[in-house]
Amino acid sequence: MIIKREPDEMLSYLEDSSNFQKGKSEALYIPEDEKEVIEAIAECADKRIPLTISAGGTGTVGGRIPLEGAILSVEKLNKIISLDKRGKKAILQAGVVIDDFLKILKTQNLFYPPFPTERTAFIGGNVSTNASGEYSYRFGSTRGYVREIKVILSTGETLEIERGKYFADKDRYLPIGDKKIKVPSYITPSIKCSAGYFSQSGMDLIDLFIGSEGTLGMITEVEVKLIPALSSPFIMIIFFKKNEILKFISEVKGDKKLNPLSLEYFDKRSLDFLKKDFPNIPDVSREALYIEQEESENILEEWVKLIEKYEVIDTWISQDRRTYEKLINFRHKLPENINDYFKKIRSTKIALDIAVPQEHFRELFDFYQTLRLNNPRIETVLFGHIGENHLHFNFFPRDEKEREKVAKICEEAIKKGINLGGTISAEHGIGKLKHKYLESMYGKEGVGEMARIKKELDPYCIFGLDNIFPKRLLM
Repeated sequence: MIIKREPDEMLSYLEDSSNFQKGKSEALYIPEDEKEVIEAIAECADKRIPLTISAGGTGTVGGRIPLEGAILSVEKLNKIISLDKRGKKAILQAGVVIDDFLKILKTQNLFYPPFPTERTAFIGGNVSTNASGEYSYRFGSTRGYVREIKVILSTGETLEIERGKYFADKDRYLPIGDKKIKVPSYITPSIKCSAGYFSQSGMDLIDLFIGSEGTLGMITEVEVKLIPALSSPFIMIIFFKKNEILKFISEVKGDKKLNPLSLEYFDKRSLDFLKKDFPNIPDVSREALYIEQEESENILEEWVKLIEKYEVIDTWISQDRRTYEKLINFRHKLPENINDYFKKIRSTKIALDIAVPQEHFRELFDFYQTLRLNNPRIETVLFGHIGENHLHFNFFPRDEKEREKVAKICEEAIKKGINLGGTISAEHGIGKLKHKYLESMYGKEGVGEMARIKKELDPYCIFGLDNIFPKRLLM
């Protein structure tokens, strides 16, 4: 096992896409097998050293950045243990890079549907955050594709948790080894959600660990289900002259002939961020919609019939693999450019990740526009998964006064989303940046229940401190 203790050797592990800058670590463990993982965990448990699991660094809420203690990187745990083409399943170590996995699956005519936009992410990180990806409109989040996980607890106990084997009883108790854990009294919204520990009546034990952000134990192996490879997809980008996208989306969802892989929204400011990479973006476009769709007979004609009903400025369509690769960057470049801008202006990322039930999305969307009109000096950008009633609302405060103003705006939006039956985090998780928002969603009692569960499963309280809820709740 590689162990590093020099500060300069750990700097790259003290950053992710959040630009969170308070990281501190006294040691870095890089195990190469499960035996070494257990050794590292045992050493930290024995000495009560906080231990943060580090994956690909693509997170946006500071989850892999410790405030103290040690880091355990899964980068060397990168083996695909098995790939069952006939059974459409695979077993992966936690450090397998999603992009590498997708390339291997392609040779076997298979596909992993919840792959994230950030393909350099690790599978362990995806499971820990219940990540969602480019095709989540069609296929949903990571949770739906995890069949089994192996988890090592701080006690040294190894759990092998198979989906469909262990469920909460009528009194909300989940069996875990020789003990039972009571499920929180709150109910996780039945929408795209990555906010705190999952909780439902009769829930499956595996779902408690999926989305737990490295706070309950270390996931070392994951078994995922696969599907047959998709037929060749094509991309359309539609530039609207008027604000008609919500009406357009409603028609798409109501048309059974259309079943896109993704529906992504870009506001005017998003298009500005993309202009240097795509100079042909029409200057007068007020918003745009990015669509991916599998090729099939007459499907393009169906889309054209719908588009012709609207006043659009331009429509870009991928014609071949080359133009497909060019247009897919339209989706990928935006978060990259936004994160670069955050770093340029030296601002910690402030972003809302709210999703609501479909019947309330228009009200949330209109509320966002009102917030912008009422605060014209605050720079913002709004984009994301409009098909899932989930947009990313990013703010760029330049000084302390603006940060205070943005904090109040975010609280208003969070309150609105919760009142509409939504979640404060649809896919990014809570990490170290959204504690108070989680309390707004579930109350002090609900967050306290999460802390209770952590203490029962991690009695040494070493894993992922300050992720999901503050460390002080464990004292």
